[in-house]
Amino acid sequence: MNTASARIGYRWTRYERILLIALMLAYVPGIPGVGVDTREASSASATVGIAYSVAALAPLVALAASWRWHLAAALLGVIAGFLAIALPVLDLAGVLIGPPPAGMILVNIVVAMLGTAVACRSWRLAP
Repeated sequence: MNTASARIGYRWTRYERILLIALMLAYVPGIPGVGVDTREASSASATVGIAYSVAALAPLVALAASWRWHLAAALLGVIAGFLAIALPVLDLAGVLIGPPPAGMILVNIVVAMLGTAVACRSWRLAP
């Protein structure tokens, strides 16, 4: 840890990194054709796929940045957390593609809970 981060008081621990990894893994069952999402592909699902790809990429970038750029990682973690809350809520409301299948309801709840934890922990790390 460098002296600048020691003075400011924020430090990434393995718990924050484990939360980011868990959030990335929680997105996997929601991938159409791979996981429990059985909805038919359409032009709207391509847009949703891009949104979920960005949402799944944000914790990966935050994790990579957490060893070197603490502030950037904290901000990316907050963004990843908010995306992980917003997208499942929109999906559960049927706004994105339509009503989710039963398995996706559980996946969305897990992603939203992990997103809340990531956003809270990352917000705590941001100075």
